[in-house]
Amino acid sequence: MEHSRAHYGGRRGIQVGNVLGDPFALATLSIAGAAWFLTFIASIAAKVQGPVGPVSRENVFPSLAWWAIILNLLIIGGVFVIVASDTIQTYHVAATAYQAVSLAILSIVIHTTVFVPSAAWQAAAAGFILMAIVMCVWIVYFGAAPSAGPRAYVDSFALQKESAGARHTMNYGGGRPETSTSVQPPQMYTSAQLNGFENPSPGLSQVQQARNSAGPPTLNPAPTMAKPPGQDQEVVPPTEYPYRAKAIYSYEANPEDHNEISFSKHEILEVSDVSGRWWQARKENGDTGIAPSNYLILL
Repeated sequence: MEHSRAHYGGRRGIQVGNVLGDPFALATLSIAGAAWFLTFIASIAAKVQGPVGPVSRENVFPSLAWWAIILNLLIIGGVFVIVASDTIQTYHVAATAYQAVSLAILSIVIHTTVFVPSAAWQAAAAGFILMAIVMCVWIVYFGAAPSAGPRAYVDSFALQKESAGARHTMNYGGGRPETSTSVQPPQMYTSAQLNGFENPSPGLSQVQQARNSAGPPTLNPAPTMAKPPGQDQEVVPPTEYPYRAKAIYSYEANPEDHNEISFSKHEILEVSDVSGRWWQARKENGDTGIAPSNYLILL
């Protein structure tokens, strides 16, 4: 079971800047909205026009088309809300399911309307086709894990950065988001391992403490001189950060753990080591600390 921490940030509302700063969301929502408007107007014209040719089931505008129009309006509005509120990871499963249902219905409606020799019918079919294309793209995006190559590439173009005061964790309760690659509890550092980050001049190291606590040896060792303070081995922050990572979610550090750092979505961090579930990272302002690896993607 995924371990979660207490929620330290507040909930956020809808921010249009999240959509405007994401080229992928802005483009797909614009195309879907224009296609829906075209379909709605053309469907009204086709309904007013009446049957094309002899009255038959094939020549009457299908009632299923109206359900497709309503469903796609709800889906487009839902995608706008979850992108604007930055809750994609929370609702991506539900969004993918509704988009798959919409794609199936659109396929039926397209087959019914595209072959009718009427300008209104074919205009409606063109709108349905555009919406079906957008649904296919959304299914691939929302159905993929954040660490997947195509989705990570698309997310790398998002330029909108969140303010520091609006940082929050993605899932309810403040826990780390569920992903297909994060199914085990994170590997936490002990206070002894991170002793060098808090105390610039610690005492004896763990190895020396173990030696001092051990019993007397069987052989008489040569006398050794005590090391002067400050020359013992200690854990110090790394001096090189060869990797660069981009935050795919905002993260609020635990105020009780001074080794963690907070960062905003789309913020670029320098990383010293990419092994383990917590990475030692450095922000642009020089702050260093550990960050959860499933909140970051390597650049």
